[in-house]
Amino acid sequence: MSRLMIALIASAFAAMALGQTGAPATAEGTAADSKAAQNKAKQEMTKSATAGSAKGYGTAAAEGSAKAAESKHMTKALPDNKTKQQTVNAATSNTAGKAYGTAAAEGSAKAAADTSPRKEKPKPQLQSPAMKEASKP
Repeated sequence: MSRLMIALIASAFAAMALGQTGAPATAEGTAADSKAAQNKAKQEMTKSATAGSAKGYGTAAAEGSAKAAESKHMTKALPDNKTKQQTVNAATSNTAGKAYGTAAAEGSAKAAADTSPRKEKPKPQLQSPAMKEASKP
């Protein structure tokens, strides 16, 4: 019995090995042409990936500095500390001084106390166009 199992397993491996064929030859050319096309594609990808560093890091840094200098004299969105503090306080006023669990519990209680009318879920009719569309093969 064990010899039969070994023979079956070996034949299965042999069948899989024979079943694995190479890529079919293309009608336009041979494998060498295909390999040349792959190499060219890799070269183009490498060229596009390294295009940013072609100038050199010093030139790129100088351009970045020039852009920063242009925006140096622009007016700031929040000019003084009082405005900044008011903005931060407005953003954090609902959770300021509370732990995350406390704020979450309050939000949950608020949602549970909400008594606004809810929309009823539509009940599908068997002969409706939507049901007929969904049942098509």
